[in-house]
Amino acid sequence: MILYKYMSFKAAQAIFDHPSVGFTCLEDLNDPFECTSFGFEESDDSILTSKMVSNACKSRFSRNYGVLSLTRQPLNPLMWAHYGDEHQGVVIGFDVDIAQLSDASSCVIPCQYGEIVYSATKPHKSLHIVSPEQLMDIGGEVKFDSDAFNLVKRAFLYKSIEWGYEEEVRVVKDISKLPFGYHIGEGRHNEWRKIFVSGRPLYCFDIPDNAIKEVYLGRHIYKNVSKKKDLLGDELKDILSSWGKKDLKLFQCEPDLDSWSLKASPSINQNK
Repeated sequence: MILYKYMSFKAAQAIFDHPSVGFTCLEDLNDPFECTSFGFEESDDSILTSKMVSNACKSRFSRNYGVLSLTRQPLNPLMWAHYGDEHQGVVIGFDVDIAQLSDASSCVIPCQYGEIVYSATKPHKSLHIVSPEQLMDIGGEVKFDSDAFNLVKRAFLYKSIEWGYEEEVRVVKDISKLPFGYHIGEGRHNEWRKIFVSGRPLYCFDIPDNAIKEVYLGRHIYKNVSKKKDLLGDELKDILSSWGKKDLKLFQCEPDLDSWSLKASPSINQNK
């Protein structure tokens, strides 16, 4: 299965230089309602209120796990506008099996279980309140487990219906044992590398080169030359030519004149 990631051209360059996918902590994502859909029922037997447990769970989940956001659709015009640098960026298609993003033994949520649930209302008072002991276990040796999946699903996989256009699929990994810490600087540990993007940490997980299967170039990708001055024209052509020589499919996105859709055609940079 191939899933897709929208990004800037600069980010795509970094991925080709060091093949990896980036995991982000919950509170660094752009939705302020992340990890607020637990819907714990109130219990007379517990000293903890629903609000107390919800806040504590959010705190525990936020820094102990990393989230990779992917999508099923590489030709979504809104996604290009919001996450593809206003059609000047790139979409990369990853083979999730080769990238080990479907491995239930190494993912808290593997991609085949990571489809976002979009709803008009949050779950209400339907989840049993967790004990202090269970709360402290969050961030421990947690692997994918169907028995514990309901709590994890409420933490990571519920979003408002307004986000439905993203068709998001998530992968969640445990980053609690990585030696970096949230505020500690950049570094490397085994297959993980920590960097900072706009002041926020990004935990980059190494993937094999051949996990990259498709690349879509934005409609306005050459504006990286004329507008941003990040690259000279010949430099951009050389980079795209080098991508076209790899064992992947390289596409150029264009508006379909007969609809409001984008279409993708083989790029002139693709090695025949």
